[in-house]
Amino acid sequence: MKSSKSAFAIYCVFAIAVIAVFVAAMFPLKQSDFYETFSKLLSDPSDPTIQKVIELAKAKQQEDKIKYLYPSTALEAAAREVKMPSADGSAAYSVDLVHFVKPVIVKAQKLQNNGDVISLVRKNASGAIRLGIDLNGGAEFLLHLQADEKAQGAQFETFRDNAIETLRKRLEAQNYFETEISPAGQEFVSVRVPSVNSDDRANLEKLILRSAKLEFRFVHPNNDSEVPKFMAYLANGGDPDAYPDTPSEAEFLSEERRDGNNLITDYTLVETTVQMEGDNIKDSYVTMNEFGQREILLFFNSAGTVQFGEITGANVGRRLAIVLDGQLYSAPTLLSKIDGGTARITGSFSQDEAKSVSDALKSGSLPFVITIASRSDIDATVGQETIRKSIYSGLLGTALVMIFMLIYYRLAGLVADISLLVNAGVLLGAMAAFDVTLTLPGIAGIILTLGMAVDANVLIYERIREEQNAGKSLEFAVKTGFDRAFSAIFDSNLTTLFTGAILYWQGTGAIKGFAMTLVIGIFTTMFSAVFLSRLLFEFFLMLPLKIKKINMMMFLPHPHFDFIKFRFVGFGISALLILVSITTIFVRGRDALSIDFTGGTQLIVSYVPKDKTMDQIPSGEIEKVLAKEGFDAKATYKKITDEENVDGRSVLELVVRDRGTGVVSQQTADTLIAKLDEAYPDVKLTKLSESTLGALIGAAFTRSAIKALICAMIGMIIYMVIRFQFSYSIAANIALIHDVIVATGVYLICGGQISLQVVASLLTLIGYSVNDTIVIFDRQRENLATRKGLTYFQIVDLSLNQTLARTILTSLCVLLVLICQLLFGGDGIRDFVAVILIGNVAGCYSSIFVSPMITAYWHKKERNVVADEGKPAAKEAEPVA
Repeated sequence: MKSSKSAFAIYCVFAIAVIAVFVAAMFPLKQSDFYETFSKLLSDPSDPTIQKVIELAKAKQQEDKIKYLYPSTALEAAAREVKMPSADGSAAYSVDLVHFVKPVIVKAQKLQNNGDVISLVRKNASGAIRLGIDLNGGAEFLLHLQADEKAQGAQFETFRDNAIETLRKRLEAQNYFETEISPAGQEFVSVRVPSVNSDDRANLEKLILRSAKLEFRFVHPNNDSEVPKFMAYLANGGDPDAYPDTPSEAEFLSEERRDGNNLITDYTLVETTVQMEGDNIKDSYVTMNEFGQREILLFFNSAGTVQFGEITGANVGRRLAIVLDGQLYSAPTLLSKIDGGTARITGSFSQDEAKSVSDALKSGSLPFVITIASRSDIDATVGQETIRKSIYSGLLGTALVMIFMLIYYRLAGLVADISLLVNAGVLLGAMAAFDVTLTLPGIAGIILTLGMAVDANVLIYERIREEQNAGKSLEFAVKTGFDRAFSAIFDSNLTTLFTGAILYWQGTGAIKGFAMTLVIGIFTTMFSAVFLSRLLFEFFLMLPLKIKKINMMMFLPHPHFDFIKFRFVGFGISALLILVSITTIFVRGRDALSIDFTGGTQLIVSYVPKDKTMDQIPSGEIEKVLAKEGFDAKATYKKITDEENVDGRSVLELVVRDRGTGVVSQQTADTLIAKLDEAYPDVKLTKLSESTLGALIGAAFTRSAIKALICAMIGMIIYMVIRFQFSYSIAANIALIHDVIVATGVYLICGGQISLQVVASLLTLIGYSVNDTIVIFDRQRENLATRKGLTYFQIVDLSLNQTLARTILTSLCVLLVLICQLLFGGDGIRDFVAVILIGNVAGCYSSIFVSPMITAYWHKKERNVVADEGKPAAKEAEPVA
């Protein structure tokens, strides 16, 4: 293990750099004022032109709070309206914000236009850690869908559902995984996004409203003669929409370009006849051309390649206009036939706009004209008290784990605790750096990740104990302990990494968000528990403390349990649990699904406290009152902004479902409001509207989730075949399915419902449940190579006894965290923690009585099996992991 002092110094610098980078990524914790952030980028914030732009932007926000709801939108419009004279004073141009930004920032950020500047301001003004709707509320856009010819008639709902998935993909491309998108009546869709600042919302609106309708049209033959007439008309103050001499079947479209420090608007006369649409685009991405200008590269499928080749081949010499959502981006001259299956869109794109357009084209166009019927600010769906309880309970559980490690492993426990704290900081920083949304279950999951990260330390320390007991020096014991434990740590974490990568590849929405968190957790755990821990051990060994031995407590010093003897009892218990669980799922039927899966009736209720100083009634309390009446419910406070309520109005949204019939009539809804009035006499509740709200988890989401899980299991099988053998991979997956079914069934037996939280907990279980099994398999593989003359049953029994201390210690650490969160964490995470707790117990059980026993039966005729197949080899066991 010992390395040169220079190498040790390099490792230390690397570790400190990694920690510093990711901890710094967590800041700023809060959002900054948009205009103040903009001023910090400028070479001279007091420049009269810039001051005029900012003042006009603020005035626009005051005059029209709907159109200019966001500072970024107002600033962009103000920069366009304020005019700067050209160098010779012969003309006036819109303000180019890039010209006023500090040159070093322009060069470093590659700013090209006003959109780039506004995107940078938006990014710098945002808080580093994005919080979920449950923790910090968010924004809701109620979209009105006006169908085009394709989506009219009986196919409307099919196209609407496809549009929902298209919107979800667009938001995922911008790293918004924790969104809630659902039908809200026949022609409306509700889109809820986790808390973002006002200018991020402006960017989201553009993304959502973009139909991504790409058209290829030809420039009119009389363009060169008609455009000067049109420009002269505009110069005399004419309205471009009222120009009387526009040729038939043509329209003037504008295109913005930059000339030095000036922004110039050009017009082109484009035919209205569409030669080709963008339906056959299979991929697109943003690139830079040889002139440093952004462009979007399009790739057609086979049908699109043929069609584009025919159009360009028959019109060589003509200008082909590329129009997206009615906006002209470029109109190049066709020099030859283009039959390579690609096309390019060039234009004055900002970096964010180029990516947004590319993502929209990739995800597909929408057969609707979309307008925003209303905007809402959504309050956090869980109260501050629930959030505090969840965090404090998690911190308590983590503290108990750290105290346990310190008492049990002494100096080695101190190393583990330092690694654990670093892991937490790096994990949060990485989530901020990669724009992962932090939700309440996410916090619980992070704390659970920290509890499970101790597993690597336990594996290493038990190996070090083994070497010390064999009389090896401390330095040799530490080196050998890390080396011998690495294979089990590597295999278990890499298996989980593959699972996360496949879930991210095939999943959608919350599944992608979970997968990203899972993958980040794997890397931070490997960094802290393996690399950093070894570095810390080397540091302590270099100190002049003359440490000869690391003292540790010992749990189960010489286990001699005959697990093989009880294999049939184990199989029987597993079969019974699976049968009862599956029966429960079918018996409960639709009642097993929460509103997230079924949707319900949406009631918008005015909320007027009789005492103005009274706080809002916690959402959880309202849901409990309705639950006593036999209704599932979700309560959310929000502030709606629309044409009639420019300053917004505060309302309470209730989504309810009758547990028996699933239907809520108008009379029933009125009765529920009356019940709430009785329960809370200090508040006046009045129903304003009633509509049907669709499920948050639709058929497409469910198909994607099932596909992702199947692919994850196939990937796990392939990897374990490579690292172990086929029988081991099958045994591990059977145990994994066992854990998921049992955890779900027991939770439903206890009265729970499957919700998004439960889905998240089951995904967490899938990600980590196989770890125990792989550690045991790793020991079986080692014993098969080193212990000759034993039957396979004896090998399995020996391996189980050797790893028993590690299995119990790791499970104990995880249970400490889970029990604290279950008892003190409040209602907000109770479902998530309960399923994980049940799954953790089931996983510990299956890693002993299911997966190893399957391998024992699979290979029972190998290794000179004796007549007494069940005879244990526990006497060979040693207290190691």
